Amino acid sequence: GLDIPHCAADLPTNRCKNRYTNILPYDFSRVKIVTTEEEDDNDYINANYIPGYNSLQEYIATQGPLPDTRNDFWKMILQQKSQVIVMLTQCNEKRRIKCDHYWPFTSEPVSYGDITVEMVSEEEQPDWALRVFRVSHAPDTQHVMHFNFTAWPDHGVPAASAAESVLQFVYMVRQKAAKTKGPITVHCSAGVGRTGTFIALDRLMQHIRDHEFVDVLGLVGELRSYRMSMVQTEEQFVFLHHCVQLMWKKKRQQFRISDVIYENVHKS
Repeated sequence: GLDIPHCAADLPTNRCKNRYTNILPYDFSRVKIVTTEEEDDNDYINANYIPGYNSLQEYIATQGPLPDTRNDFWKMILQQKSQVIVMLTQCNEKRRIKCDHYWPFTSEPVSYGDITVEMVSEEEQPDWALRVFRVSHAPDTQHVMHFNFTAWPDHGVPAASAAESVLQFVYMVRQKAAKTKGPITVHCSAGVGRTGTFIALDRLMQHIRDHEFVDVLGLVGELRSYRMSMVQTEEQFVFLHHCVQLMWKKKRQQFRISDVIYENVHKS
């Protein structure tokens, strides 16, 4: 992707909106914010559309919001009718700020620009949290599910023992997202490493359900043609293969169970 233009991200007015100077969205696939005449006409946010198993704009891959971009983030969520946010980072990791705390701390509604966000519910598990927000900008209101996986280290992968937990998380998000219409918004800190790995796992899980082959390298190459550095490290690439092995194993077990049920039904 070195030859794919990212001119909007390099504009002086937009440079401060990028969390990292080396992770910039390609122009052709970037998400644009719709602005009104009263506002400035800047449509920039560090986010790209990513194709999925079912549609060409199934995901939005974006960076963790900055204090100065969180209003734009919520504007994007509402305008794109995104009802699922997947957050794969913690706000602080190893004493470094990785993402702004862009949602309310309590059930009290908070305004982000002219958009109001209210936390309707919060459920915490050992490896993840699920929150439901009511997002309003008169006259529009929509409910947004916020899936926050908290056991995934920056630039790394979850422990081998946690691979099952990651796959359960991916499956849970997919089940919920199947009942919604807008793109799934996925972010970590830069929006490429853990974000790319999650999107790859979601696509692989759907592909393996319907096929007897898989091309992990080809998939990562495709993701990188829409946003740079997707699946950022070798360790994350290896982790994808480890998860694929687990998925094949599960699929074979399901086939064996269904064969036994089939045989027993016919014997009786």
